[in-house]
Amino acid sequence: MRKSDTVFTREERRTAMWALLMAAMIAVGGIYIQHWSQPSLGPYGAEAYAYAPAAGVLDARPVADGA
Repeated sequence: MRKSDTVFTREERRTAMWALLMAAMIAVGGIYIQHWSQPSLGPYGAEAYAYAPAAGVLDARPVADGA
C-alpha cells in the first residue's frame, strides 16, 4: 500500500522543476542569440545570391537525341 497521496516525492518534483527551468533558459538563450546574430549565408556570403550568368553559359538547351 502507498503511504502518501502524491505520485512523486518532493525531491522528484523539485528535480523536475529545475529541469524545466533549465530547458526554458536554454530555449530563451537560443532565441536571443538567433535574434541578435546575422543569418549564415554560407562560405561565399551574399555575393553567392547575385543573379549573374555563369561564365561561358549563354542559355539552357535540351540535349539532342542522337540526331
